[in-house]
Amino acid sequence: MSQATAFALSLSRGLGLGRTAVLVGFWLFVASLLAGCAGIQPQATADQRRAAEVNAELGISYLRQNDLAQAQRALDRAIQFNPRLAMAHLGMASLRERQGSIDAAIEHYRIALSLEPNNPYVQTNLGDLLCRQGKMAEGQVLLAKAIANPSYAARHVALLSAGLCDLNLGETERAERRMREALQIEPRYPDALFEMARLTYADGRPFQTRAFLSRLSALGVVAPESLLLCYKAETQLGNGLDAHRCAERLKRDFPESEEAAELRRLEQARG
Repeated sequence: MSQATAFALSLSRGLGLGRTAVLVGFWLFVASLLAGCAGIQPQATADQRRAAEVNAELGISYLRQNDLAQAQRALDRAIQFNPRLAMAHLGMASLRERQGSIDAAIEHYRIALSLEPNNPYVQTNLGDLLCRQGKMAEGQVLLAKAIANPSYAARHVALLSAGLCDLNLGETERAERRMREALQIEPRYPDALFEMARLTYADGRPFQTRAFLSRLSALGVVAPESLLLCYKAETQLGNGLDAHRCAERLKRDFPESEEAAELRRLEQARG
């Protein structure tokens, strides 16, 4: 599978990924799908191979529309036509992850990896998921391979995922280095901007938090997580007007969110 065939690096961490409140573009669909990308089952005919590719692309298109039922039907057909189509297993893994079937997602990621062991997109997706499941060592190995690939068009995604894995291990300095490297590669990467805002706030650097949130806002990305963090950082800096602005937008635009509920608790505690 060429890098241009990669899709759906829909990492579930970060600034509310997968939430309808987040603006279009926050999903990390890295590139358009192209056909003819996977290992081919020797017994499959040319028609079967093409049918598998078409159904895999169709399934991934449904995934992008969040139509999971149609996606499953198309991806099932793709795997039936050609069980060795890595793109189909990558799509099925993403589907299972969204459905909450983590073991099944890992299984399909592993099949895709066995078919294309040097595919950095598969390495990134599986590595990220393993880290989130507490399998840090294996996840970091896969992410390191993806990061080391100089032709990988989404190295910044792997770097952020590795940085988040570092945070879970308590390696804050290494996490920050990786996140900053991700932003050097892609300065307009919303997930990395938010994670750096969150990291600097936790580290007692609210001025830097404000700077990262400002860059995020300039991209047009608005989410309850960033607004609550804005309120906290500006309150810590003693900027009552800006804190109030963020609080009011959070309550107005996302009144039913967990962040809005936390904000109300904080405001009550402040009197």
